[in-house]
Amino acid sequence: MRVAPPSGSRVAEVIDAHVHVWDPRRLRYDWLAGTALDRPRLPGDIDDADGAVTRWVFVEADVAPEAAPDEARWVAGLDWPGLAAMVVAADLEAPDAGERIERAAALPLVRGVRQLLQDLPGERLVAPALRAGLAEVVRAGLVFDACVRWTQLDDLGRLLAGSGDGTTVLDHLGKPPVDEGLRSDAGRAWLASLRRLARHERLTVKLSGLPAEARDAETLRRHGPDLLRAALDLFGPERCLLGGDWPVSTGADGGTTTAEWFGLVRDVVGRADWPQVAAGTARRVYGIAG
Repeated sequence: MRVAPPSGSRVAEVIDAHVHVWDPRRLRYDWLAGTALDRPRLPGDIDDADGAVTRWVFVEADVAPEAAPDEARWVAGLDWPGLAAMVVAADLEAPDAGERIERAAALPLVRGVRQLLQDLPGERLVAPALRAGLAEVVRAGLVFDACVRWTQLDDLGRLLAGSGDGTTVLDHLGKPPVDEGLRSDAGRAWLASLRRLARHERLTVKLSGLPAEARDAETLRRHGPDLLRAALDLFGPERCLLGGDWPVSTGADGGTTTAEWFGLVRDVVGRADWPQVAAGTARRVYGIAG
């Protein structure tokens, strides 16, 4: 399934705003052990949606905490002409978080940082240490990518309430309950939390990651469009951006290709708003020129 441009129009740019690369031979990724993903995933391997994608935003891949600077330098040194921006790992709770963020920001393509929050208890999400780290992200002029589960969305809202003028990107629609669907009790709870979160005007949402949350491709096709449409209605195309989450959500190890996922998103977004979601928002949020 190719992500084709509208009939009679020039080819619309597609920026994949969420892709991972890694090499377990060089750096430690504990979560990969024993999985089909436990092998090098390099720029030349990336699923580019049948050639539709020409630029990518690298997002840190949960490398061992002590190796975060090494991962950033390794990615920056790869032969990857399409690399447009980097979201690197940072421990925002560390006492020297400000210094770590400052060093990361010195790499030319670094536009944001991420600390995986999806497994943190609620009290840590709103604790002073994380708030202080987020303040350092804002001070450095970087974007904060927030990866949380849907049950954590209200805690994320409380964290962002004191973040000032910082820009935050919610990864993967906040990991909604794809298997249950929007009309389930869990789906309605996700929507209510997302609606509250959308009041933060400097928050954008990545239309990404749902294939990894679905039990199978049929469940994704059945429930994915409703969840995508709900997020699009709340945030609007100006605050939505496109991500494949390769190779976790799309690629040879899953049941969904990047082209199939982008096609599903495009069917929901519509032709008129596709250029904004496919590239425009990513350009603005991550400062991608050209």
